[in-house]
Amino acid sequence: MIPNIPNIFRRWNDIISQWAQHQLGVFLICLALFAGFSILYFPKVIQKRMDNSWTSNDKYMIDFVNRKIEHPLVAMLGNDSREHYAKRELRITPYLIGKVFHLNAIRLFYLQVLLLPFFLFLFFNLVRRLSGGDAPIAFWSTACILFTYVGHSFVYDTLFYDSYAFVFLLIAFYYYDRIWSVLALVLAFFVDERSLFPALNISLLYLFQTGIPLGKWSVILKDFLWKNKGTHYLLFSYFLYAIVRYYLYSNYHLNTPVGKHAGVQLGFAFLHGYKLPYALFSALKWAIILPLIAMVYFVKHRIWTVACFYFGTYLASFLAATAVDDVTRSLTFCFPIIFVLFLLIHRLKEQENARVLICLLFLANFLTPTYTLLMHLERISPLNWIF
Repeated sequence: MIPNIPNIFRRWNDIISQWAQHQLGVFLICLALFAGFSILYFPKVIQKRMDNSWTSNDKYMIDFVNRKIEHPLVAMLGNDSREHYAKRELRITPYLIGKVFHLNAIRLFYLQVLLLPFFLFLFFNLVRRLSGGDAPIAFWSTACILFTYVGHSFVYDTLFYDSYAFVFLLIAFYYYDRIWSVLALVLAFFVDERSLFPALNISLLYLFQTGIPLGKWSVILKDFLWKNKGTHYLLFSYFLYAIVRYYLYSNYHLNTPVGKHAGVQLGFAFLHGYKLPYALFSALKWAIILPLIAMVYFVKHRIWTVACFYFGTYLASFLAATAVDDVTRSLTFCFPIIFVLFLLIHRLKEQENARVLICLLFLANFLTPTYTLLMHLERISPLNWIF
């Protein structure tokens, strides 16, 4: 007969709530998600290691990273800003991790895969806290984000270390009201400078901590600038990042080249034409509906200051993403934009509706193919390590 879907859904949510009463249960849930995801999308670095299918580009990147791990503060490519990897000279956080823990390029990739359960664990706990302790919302949101390019970056990318930035960004958002967030932010910025823009959402999390700001724009702006610890920590992290960058440039000649000759120019990705929408969509896939809902709420209730700032953070991420060739990877950095909605859900007591919506978004993400764009559009197919 026809299954009682609402009853099944309710029972599943009850099971998640029971398991999530203890952190061990949360960890086991996230480990199960990681295991299932890894079966569908087997870590590419392990697959390449097993069948020795490294391309010449892979080998060049591995050699470059190994040299940077050995000498992280030495400019390997000189002043040739036309060289693609020159943009990676200053992205030193992964190299320093390799240096400290005696990891080579391949082992850094292995660590990247192993960081995914930790990322899911932290993501689950952050969403649960923001949504008022709702474990089912946290579960469906974690599963939903896993099947975007955020999850794929941990197991698919073997030439980049974006996932380290995602982990440090998530740590910063988890501790958004504490000074510890500054260190995590600076480390994320030195994985990739595209972390600078999504970090702006930390200020909004702190602003919404005591409620939805419905006063005059001048009052909201005053609270945002002077009473907001998130803003203070964020500005301090930007200041530290700028100081360290200047020091590394002055003393070690490490910089990030920009311009058409370096493959960094506003609108550069639009040269891909019809391929671009697939690439942009794959960053968050159907989870992009979550920040859209938040944006509609701000506009509907005329919270213009917050609406402009919120839209500005995404716009900055979008412009940065479309200024380079690898647009999918670049736009994925904006994933923290979804966290604001969970605070709204908590304040508006919309947990029941949110569970259904986010579950549907997870199913849509699970069934929708993921693409990545790097010179050409490539579909990431499940079980391709078997077939």
